[in-house]
Amino acid sequence: MKTLFTSALLLCLATHANAQSYEGVVPGSDVIPDKIAAAPGQGSLVTWPGFQMLPGGGSRVFVQTSAEVVPELKRDSGDNWQLLLPLVSLPAGNARLPLDTHFFNTPVKSVRAVARGTGAAVLLEMRAKLKPTIRTERAANGYFFTYLEFPAGSFL
Repeated sequence: MKTLFTSALLLCLATHANAQSYEGVVPGSDVIPDKIAAAPGQGSLVTWPGFQMLPGGGSRVFVQTSAEVVPELKRDSGDNWQLLLPLVSLPAGNARLPLDTHFFNTPVKSVRAVARGTGAAVLLEMRAKLKPTIRTERAANGYFFTYLEFPAGSFL
């Protein structure tokens, strides 16, 4: 019985350690993950879509691109939103995987990037009727970020 308990405890600790070893893009960090599809200035690609909880309880969806884009925010069906990124390619692979955010205290239920015409769109499925604040910036490492930011609240 003690061996079974010890094995279960070690598995739990190993799983927790693996969950803590995020190797993706973090805005404000100089770290460039190995899995990035393009370096800055190499075409115009979505290199990483992501989600972050912010200090103070707010949250944001972000999209890293290899070139500067002029994003457009549009209301999708119901309370949902779509972020249009014209003239930006969406490569196959991780950038197309959905982000399930429904366990976080955020108005965003899920995020999914899709190819759309001559660009890409980031689709936000919402659980609250809120319009995000949109902003862009060039990071010190040469990549560009588009942020959709949401205030703190009670969304769960």
